Amino acid sequence: MANVSKLLYTTTDIECFLNGIDPEDASIQQLLYAKTKIRNRIREAFKEKSEAHFGSKILPRFFTQGSYSYKTLNYPAFPPEQQMDLDDGCYLPLSFVKEERPSKAAAAFFEFVDAVLIQLADEEGWTFVEKPTCARLVISGDAHIDIPLYAIPDREFVLLEKAMAQRTVTASADQRPDRWDALPSNAVLLAHRDEDWKVSDPRKIRKWFEQAVEVHGEKLRRVCRYLKAWRDHNKDDLDKVSSILLMVCAFYAFEEVGRQNVPVREDEAMLIVLERLSGYLSKKVENPTDRNEDVNRIPNEKRFTVCNKAREFEKRLRMTIHECNVARDAVDNIKASLGVRVPDRPDLVGVTAASLAKAAVHSQPKKEVAAPIVGRSTSG
Repeated sequence: MANVSKLLYTTTDIECFLNGIDPEDASIQQLLYAKTKIRNRIREAFKEKSEAHFGSKILPRFFTQGSYSYKTLNYPAFPPEQQMDLDDGCYLPLSFVKEERPSKAAAAFFEFVDAVLIQLADEEGWTFVEKPTCARLVISGDAHIDIPLYAIPDREFVLLEKAMAQRTVTASADQRPDRWDALPSNAVLLAHRDEDWKVSDPRKIRKWFEQAVEVHGEKLRRVCRYLKAWRDHNKDDLDKVSSILLMVCAFYAFEEVGRQNVPVREDEAMLIVLERLSGYLSKKVENPTDRNEDVNRIPNEKRFTVCNKAREFEKRLRMTIHECNVARDAVDNIKASLGVRVPDRPDLVGVTAASLAKAAVHSQPKKEVAAPIVGRSTSG
């Protein structure tokens, strides 16, 4: 039996998988520099032009969300195809955008912010990309910043980061209302280039995850990062698996086992999630902040493959923990699932005495033993 916990995470050695997927400080500083630059430029534009463009002057508020705010940001396994992502939401008070019909307001919001960011991208040597729910600035070969646009109830605008979670209602894309009184007045709305506005409050997920880590500890956050790294390493099969989906699945597994029963060992904690992961991924996965929302958006035609990859990871890790008796083989097994960023360090693998004894027996050459001579016997 092999203990591969230290391959994943350890505080006693500089090399471990978690350190291997950590973004370098320079990369983080680059993201933060770009975020500050973007915020300042958007604020300046609203200060100077919002009255002429929208009819009144207002300064937007910003709220960082996504993996950076959850502290689950990994360095990509395959840049530039994969990139670090920082989401920085831009918020306006609902009354401000209500000056126009919803469809026109969403388009005007995007038009204004897009123009600002296109100019900034040109100045900085970045690339502007238009996405359905955001404007994206690719700032390097391994990183981009997404700026989604939101309308938030006025009473929450000033106290954005302290706002309480609210009940949301979703509208189908083919029945989008084009009157503000038909939309929920107490919800945060996300501007969409094709669907006008969608009820979406990213603060809820952030608050939920922070509370989940308070209950289950940092191990939950680390397991989420291992799962994301597994997804990235197996990009061809798992590219449709979202980070939020993996985080929610890890949480549900920890909840199912119970805080007191989550193993101390890192590898065994990972295994309890993998034992349940394929089952979760095969069906609806409820958003913990809104039971009506399914965060499992893996296309039906991809689910069989995704679930097979999860079972494959589970089987390999289970075999490593319970049957493997050679440290070198244990390292290779973990590398097969998580990639080359797993340290090539058999010395970090713990193999039990029973496994060593078994390995020693199997390593001995077979001895040929002569057959005993059996004398002729008589009976009578």
